[in-house]
Amino acid sequence: MEAESINILAIIAHPDDLTFFSAGSIAKWAEQGHNISTICVTSGNLGTLRTDLKLDDVAKMREKELKAANDILGVKETIMLGYPDGGFIDGAKLREELSYYVRKLRADRVVTFDPWVKYEVHPDHVVVGRMAAEAGAFAAFPLLYPDQIKDRGVKPYSCSEIWLMGLLGHQPNYFVDISSTFDKKIDAALKFEATLTLIADLFAPGEDIDPANVTEEQLKKISKYAKSLLRSMAANIGRKAELKAAEAFYVQKVLPGHFDNFIQLMNEMLGNPPEKPKIA
Repeated sequence: MEAESINILAIIAHPDDLTFFSAGSIAKWAEQGHNISTICVTSGNLGTLRTDLKLDDVAKMREKELKAANDILGVKETIMLGYPDGGFIDGAKLREELSYYVRKLRADRVVTFDPWVKYEVHPDHVVVGRMAAEAGAFAAFPLLYPDQIKDRGVKPYSCSEIWLMGLLGHQPNYFVDISSTFDKKIDAALKFEATLTLIADLFAPGEDIDPANVTEEQLKKISKYAKSLLRSMAANIGRKAELKAAEAFYVQKVLPGHFDNFIQLMNEMLGNPPEKPKIA
């Protein structure tokens, strides 16, 4: 456990995002005594291949799945903002709302997507990542969204760092050893029925699985595929840092309204080698 616990806020677009990209790290930080909260921006109500469900049905199912997964990981609070899934997010409105939660939860570390990664086709990931990073960097300014301070009982708060997860547009500068929490990552992932059927469609097209009528035997097979996929991801990432299982991040320290990366960017611009990644 670190000398002092911190408040960690994971901001994701869809209920299953955290599970794939940083669940092992979240579980590890929770075990170390840090306070973990999750904000899921959309209801994730497009995230199924089933044709027998309505949008509200999917939203309820995925919220239930997320809360069950977060219980496994040690997340203390799960907040659903209910934005529409699939690219209709008002960025300005979202940034204001996320700034409120950074202030309310006194978030020292924000975990979110890298909005600057190349070839990211899903607009939700891009908008959520960008607005989450901006909220973390701008929540310290008392003249930004002053009504929150006047009417909603929060104070400006200086977030210390943004941890970008998943597909990265920059080489990772942090690897988290998740060897001790990998099983929790797997258990959390298996809570998402829709995600499992998507995995089956991608990695086992010959199985001819009907998402609306998955048999117990098929579910065992799908779970096996999911475990194999996550194990392979963690092992390949870990190999870069000589770890058995890891998750990768690009971490940026925060100054009010900026990342604290001027020297780093100057060094990279001049062709100097980047710093060796840190292991957490």
